[in-house]
Amino acid sequence: MTTIIRDRKPAPRLNASLTVVLSNGGAPYVVETKNLSDTGLCLRSNEVFPVGTHLHLVFGQPPELPRLSTEAIVRWAENGKGVGVEFTSISMGDHQALRRFVKSHEQA
Repeated sequence: MTTIIRDRKPAPRLNASLTVVLSNGGAPYVVETKNLSDTGLCLRSNEVFPVGTHLHLVFGQPPELPRLSTEAIVRWAENGKGVGVEFTSISMGDHQALRRFVKSHEQA
């Protein structure tokens, strides 16, 4: 089952550097995150993707966060600041794992 995330108020952000492999129909591109929440993340990317670009993301940092796969859309992009993406489709299990990861690090 897939969870589609829409129309939610901004989720708390966790500053975290995780490796993300993304693709938008071309060759995979490896980047690091600046921060993340259970609804999206900000990428440290030298490439600025146009707003509205659909991306497939695979990320995680074992053992705390299992490998996650999600579809996302670029919501903002600015040279030198990064690329903000919102998850548009993520499995329920992956979404729950991400929520646990963010929540456990908020309290740390």
